[in-house]
Amino acid sequence: MPLDSRTLTDILETTSGACAPVFDQMAWCEDEIQAAQRRHPHAADTLYHSWTLLHPTSARMNTEFVYRSHCREILERVAAGEDTRPGTATEIVIALCEVAKATPITTAAEGVLFRLWAEAFPDQQDIDLYRSHRETLYNDRIDDAESVMRSKTSVASRALTLAKIECHGRHHGERVTCSYAPQTPSIDESSSCPTWATR
Repeated sequence: MPLDSRTLTDILETTSGACAPVFDQMAWCEDEIQAAQRRHPHAADTLYHSWTLLHPTSARMNTEFVYRSHCREILERVAAGEDTRPGTATEIVIALCEVAKATPITTAAEGVLFRLWAEAFPDQQDIDLYRSHRETLYNDRIDDAESVMRSKTSVASRALTLAKIECHGRHHGERVTCSYAPQTPSIDESSSCPTWATR
């Protein structure tokens, strides 16, 4: 039985609505990569190819400022040649907020939450009016708890293997001089580094 136009429209609207958050995240991701490339031109090629590290790890990352902060921290690590596997400030804040909804958290964990909120979301309202006092009293305990949380929220697969990066000399369809492209030009001029979804 053929679909009437109303049914087809409903299907398209439902599909579009379901895909919209994903497309939003793709746009935020690309925007953060480009911003990181401007901050760190020496690592521009590596940053372009680091999109696989930026997959959201929580539904909370549907919120723009949350996901952007997560991407930004990982991209800064890429540019600095640092380990990208440990949990980001954003991931830790999300995890601690979930725990705090179920059970009281320790003073050290509370300190980590407030410290990393300020680090991850400097443009958002400060939620701890006593952070300076708390850091003075419990700094060492907070440091230790943060180290533990970075480890516990780490993502083992979130690592960029430079030797495995493949590039055909095109980024987003544009011819570029990429350090990961073969020195000999490709015979197939139509080949390109794929975009967000496949590169």
